[in-house]
Amino acid sequence: MAIRFIPVSEINDPLTIALGISGGSGTGKTYTSLLVGRGIAEGVTGKKGSPIGYVDTENKRALHYKAAFPEMMHFDFTAINEDGELVGFGPERWIEVIDAAEAAEMPVLIFDSFSHAWEGIGGVLDLHAQVLDRLVQDAEKRAAGKYTVDPAKFSQLAWAEVKPRYRRLIDRIVRAKTNVIICTRAKPVMQKGYGNNVENARATKTRRKDVPWDPASDADLMFEMTAMVILDPSAPGCPVYQIKVADQFKGLLDPRRPMGEDTGAAMAEWAKGQGGAQKQKEVMDFAREKARGGTDAFTAWWNSDDGKAARSVVRPIMVEIQAICAEADREAARKDDDPFGEGPADEQRGEGFNGTEPLDADALAEKVRAETNAMAEAA
Repeated sequence: MAIRFIPVSEINDPLTIALGISGGSGTGKTYTSLLVGRGIAEGVTGKKGSPIGYVDTENKRALHYKAAFPEMMHFDFTAINEDGELVGFGPERWIEVIDAAEAAEMPVLIFDSFSHAWEGIGGVLDLHAQVLDRLVQDAEKRAAGKYTVDPAKFSQLAWAEVKPRYRRLIDRIVRAKTNVIICTRAKPVMQKGYGNNVENARATKTRRKDVPWDPASDADLMFEMTAMVILDPSAPGCPVYQIKVADQFKGLLDPRRPMGEDTGAAMAEWAKGQGGAQKQKEVMDFAREKARGGTDAFTAWWNSDDGKAARSVVRPIMVEIQAICAEADREAARKDDDPFGEGPADEQRGEGFNGTEPLDADALAEKVRAETNAMAEAA
């Protein structure tokens, strides 16, 4: 195979977008995905009314909006095939759908809800349970009653058989030649604490402490997305919780404003040539650098002519800016004339320290040697 590294100046093919939208009931996933999908489709093709491919696993729920979105191209994706056989939502079926969408040259494809691929009939969790049952039954046959088989010992072996199939689906989504919007369900997370101190009771690799929703998917999907957001019932359509949003999209995905056609159109513009995304990132990075000088330095820049011109770009990251300023202020407040800082409190410095006299280094070393020798003899 001939390998050629191509100068980026010669690469003009548009990028593709994979947008993840998760949320509980009443958060506006379906309607929002259709609005954003319309913006992407029309932005990519340059034509009004460009088709929106819609893969519907929710009992034709998307058809509630067919009057508002006549350009929708609907596919009723069920767990039963044309012959009435139960086939489920296995990874290979989703790959077939993506293949069909590409063959039909759909500019955008919406999956609603992709959670069926994870927790539906024939989905990843169901496949894992089936494989685990088979492995345990085989082990029990080998044991022939001589010993008890622990099913937990076969769980990882079952995942080793199922996960590669799911990983192929995720790779197919990433490499799709059409833009993809993936909707997933989200469930409330059990929390602990009260008021401003509330946080999730159990952290996982897909669950941040400050996000009270758990998407019905896995990290492989969430972090392969171009952008991944979670909606909240208190603000339907708004990307309140931003799980993965690069600087290039923070200006588009405002937690206070519902996503719409303009969101999709701007993302399509980015995909075609990145638009002004790189410049916006440079402005955000510059604001972060100013914040590292502390609150006073950042405020002075914010009120300067340059700062006023950058405000609309910087506002989406103001929470991050405030945290950087606060840390810089704390650092500046520490004593800097002592290379070891303020040091530990007296009661933390060990026996024999009276707060004024220095430690006897030789005595301390002898004490450590004696304790080490005593432990060695005991061992």
